[in-house]
Amino acid sequence: MKLIDFYECDDREAILSQLEAMKNEWAAIPLLVSLIRQDTYHATLGNGTLFVLVDEEHLTNGKPTIASFANFCDGDEIDTPLCPWIGFVFTAPAYRGHRLMGQIIEHCMKLAVAAYPKSEYVYISTGETGLYEKYGFEFFQNMESRWNGTTHVYRRKIVRS
Repeated sequence: MKLIDFYECDDREAILSQLEAMKNEWAAIPLLVSLIRQDTYHATLGNGTLFVLVDEEHLTNGKPTIASFANFCDGDEIDTPLCPWIGFVFTAPAYRGHRLMGQIIEHCMKLAVAAYPKSEYVYISTGETGLYEKYGFEFFQNMESRWNGTTHVYRRKIVRS
């Protein structure tokens, strides 16, 4: 597995094509692709990027297959000054159960130390219960989402040396 920063990679189109092919796997994928294609990703989510974990041993149309992805940005679906956020969290069905998302989360937690020196926590908004606790997150509160009503917000303390 290899972790790729979407906005720093050379073949964004291959990633977008795979994401588009996965649109029926999760309702949020079309929104993510739309934000990127319409060049409104950063205007909507603030500074940050989309991290993609690819399986270099399995190819899709000649390119490494997307196993998991998540963004790490100033914002997410919540209109709040809290930051940073991990969002658009997804693992392809064939790759579930291997805690691949944990690799992306840990990468984001390390980045948060320097990228967000004034922040105490990293946040995740989700409709899930019992998933993010496995990755060290605790329930914070329910908040209003700009896209789909009330959402659960979890947080994890940023550990500084």
